[in-house]
Amino acid sequence: MATGENTVETVTGELVEIRPGRRISLAVSEGRKDVTVFLCHGGGGNKDQWRNQWTALVEAGVRVVAWDNVGHGSSPQPAVRELYRGEEFVADLAALVDRFGRGRIVLAGHSYGTRQTLALLAGYARKGQLNRVSAAVLYAPPPPGGSLGVGPIAWLPPLILEWLRPKLSRRFRELAWHPETDPALIDYEESLTKRNSLYMTQALLTQAVQVPDEDLALIDLPVTILAGAEDQLTPAAFAQGLAAKLPNAQLDIIERSGHQIMLEQPGQATAPLLAAVTG
Repeated sequence: MATGENTVETVTGELVEIRPGRRISLAVSEGRKDVTVFLCHGGGGNKDQWRNQWTALVEAGVRVVAWDNVGHGSSPQPAVRELYRGEEFVADLAALVDRFGRGRIVLAGHSYGTRQTLALLAGYARKGQLNRVSAAVLYAPPPPGGSLGVGPIAWLPPLILEWLRPKLSRRFRELAWHPETDPALIDYEESLTKRNSLYMTQALLTQAVQVPDEDLALIDLPVTILAGAEDQLTPAAFAQGLAAKLPNAQLDIIERSGHQIMLEQPGQATAPLLAAVTG
């Protein structure tokens, strides 16, 4: 069980090869309904950050798929820069949808995972296959285009970054969480991120997939966007800008929440997913 939440199931998985030579820690819950939800975490995150939504979706009887991206959580952490290119992560998501998607498909992405999701949807749209997906729910999105590799993470040597990890962690804590969030929850989540190499973080952010405006205009399916009112990492203005570029987007600003909406306000974060699976 997840810490402090007796009724919430921890999302654990097993190593699965999803593409040749590409293994990830993957969790799949079979459901009784003809619906599949894919839960894509953000940079530095892990599949267990979806534990509240996972539990609710499992109880709703839908098929749920969650995983740790390469370099994250319990997945392998190869020290090969090219393996963290944004296009590789999009290809991983495409492989998961091909292998496990059935019936009504809903994609959910958090933070960097929103870029993965949007890039996949844009690819489907260009191929005339957007009808493969019924809806998407995006949490705390960064801008869909432009570099994410800003500040020292973009250029400092990985060994120096590891030395600076405590300072970087404190800064992330200040920017990402609502000031009234339970400190025990923050401590627990920070303990999980210690598994992640800052080499991976640098390689991921400096090679982020780009989704240009002309591709966003092709994604004509229901997209719900949630932004934390107190998110200083990816401010709500980013979500507002994204919503304006999508043909069929609904934007919800979540009060008393920072960047980690699924954990800080789990009820409000889960509601649009449950709405999406019922159509």
